[in-house]
Amino acid sequence: MKKLLKKHQQIYFVPEDIQGAFAADILDFSAESIEVGVSEKDIEYYKQGEQIESFAVVEEGMLYFKPVVTEIDTQNNRLKVRFDKDKYDILQRREYTRVDFEKEFTLTNNDRECVCKCIDICAGGMKFVTSELLNTAQDYKIEFTLESTIPISCYFKPIRVMPQKGTKQENVVSGRFIALKNIDKIAIVQFCFKKSMESTNK
Repeated sequence: MKKLLKKHQQIYFVPEDIQGAFAADILDFSAESIEVGVSEKDIEYYKQGEQIESFAVVEEGMLYFKPVVTEIDTQNNRLKVRFDKDKYDILQRREYTRVDFEKEFTLTNNDRECVCKCIDICAGGMKFVTSELLNTAQDYKIEFTLESTIPISCYFKPIRVMPQKGTKQENVVSGRFIALKNIDKIAIVQFCFKKSMESTNK
């Protein structure tokens, strides 16, 4: 772990209540602990002794582990966690891990809501099937949910639109998220990690 993480590197923390999830630069780092700055609105979601989820992008891929909160400094807005360097997982994939995600969601096209079926998703974007012929020069408003009922709303920019094999009425669309809130991005990354870990451990 010591060789994978370093000072000033960005890291994500996710408590039990994901509303307190945030991304921050590592302020201090040792062989078994990490210290970061945290805003007043987020620090209230953390409790001493609580195990949280954490992940970061490293050269080898995506690093995922579960540290324990050891210090909460409300005066200086700092959070310190301790981890077991022998218990972490590296997913040697692209920066944004992509996982299968078969779920219907809505896309707004010229004030008309269209039903689309997602194929896969990552924190950067998604691939889905739709009967709509989308324009790659246009951004579209989309809304979907992951495992919870809390909706994620943002804009979607199509990058590739191709007719689905075997049908003339549907298109396979790949693209990226636009104006995705940080809390929603973290929720997607966390979701993709869990699904990827489940697949790896089967």
